[in-house]
Amino acid sequence: MKIEFEHHQAAHCESGVTSNLLRNSSGGKITEPLAFGIGAGLFFAYIPLIKINNGPAIAFRTMPGYIFNRTCKSLGIPVISKKFSSKEKAEAYLKECLHNGDPVGCQVGVYYLPYFPKEYRFHFNAHNLIVYGMDDDKYLISDPIMDTTHVMDSCQLERVRFAKGALAPKGHIYYPKHGAVITDETIKQAIKSGIKKMFIICLVFPAVSRGYRA
Repeated sequence: MKIEFEHHQAAHCESGVTSNLLRNSSGGKITEPLAFGIGAGLFFAYIPLIKINNGPAIAFRTMPGYIFNRTCKSLGIPVISKKFSSKEKAEAYLKECLHNGDPVGCQVGVYYLPYFPKEYRFHFNAHNLIVYGMDDDKYLISDPIMDTTHVMDSCQLERVRFAKGALAPKGHIYYPKHGAVITDETIKQAIKSGIKKMFIICLVFPAVSRGYRA
């Protein structure tokens, strides 16, 4: 079972997943930078109370999930998003989506991704990738920060979808509702919406403005 899907490498996972999931609906017009802008992804946060790899948490983009949700909302596309308490239900729903022809975004933990170089692995549970098909017990994976597609078996995928710790994904799966159509006028209005959101964020959080000027 393989869905017609074209992998495109991106600079960041969520904006890459967003642009790849919306590429067909937009005729290739929703690029990663455009998705990042429409989704008002720019942000700056310094949180010394939260430690990542023995250092303070520093972020230059908005909270996980915001870019995809904001982009789809601005484009008028309904989003389907689910989390699961049961691993069995999570896999059954994933298979159902693939059977219906829907490639899906998944929130996963980085540490146990088998195709990641060891130097890239750390305990971070807000990474995003796309599952676009399966072959027997193997799932076809499009990770936008990698240059090629990959394959994971059901145990490997389950392990990263249910990674423990901060921001535990709990099998989180998300995708735009099937059949959405994006026009040039829709994109034009979405760009305006993204600019307005970013302007408000910069007013409410002065640190964002300082980070942007830097």
